[in-house]
Amino acid sequence: MYNTSYILACDKDHVYTALNRFDPKQNAFEGEYSLLHNTYSRDQYFLARFLIEHVAHPLVFLNSESDRYHEVIHNYGHFREDDISRYVQERVLQENEFEQTLTVQQSIGQLQLLIAKKMIEKELESVQNTPSSSERDTYVLLGKDWAFRWSVNTINDLVEQGRA
Repeated sequence: MYNTSYILACDKDHVYTALNRFDPKQNAFEGEYSLLHNTYSRDQYFLARFLIEHVAHPLVFLNSESDRYHEVIHNYGHFREDDISRYVQERVLQENEFEQTLTVQQSIGQLQLLIAKKMIEKELESVQNTPSSSERDTYVLLGKDWAFRWSVNTINDLVEQGRA
């Protein structure tokens, strides 16, 4: 993992925003860190706000390996420091809500599959109880029986994959 952290500082206003480490897999910075929630914002919200508010100002991009980085951290103000925990909390709540919605949708899908399975099993039972009057009817009923059994097995496989 990359250990170098980054900040973007405005020398005119004496403030900085923490970008933290760059994740090359995501092609993004971790974003601001919330001590209260022990997590990063994982988006560019604060960077975008910083850039908008300092559009005509000279900005300095610094990494944690430079002496100036530590000087800025200690002497400059942290941009929107009071908003970080609230913003990260909102993001965590949104992620939790998304996960709950996804779980509900998956459960509904599982229920729909089980209903379809019961309907197919009912048809299978009907086919199995239907007497055949000729050899041709026997082959048709065997084909239907095979198709319904295959459908039930496929649904069982899908349900098991959904639970994994």
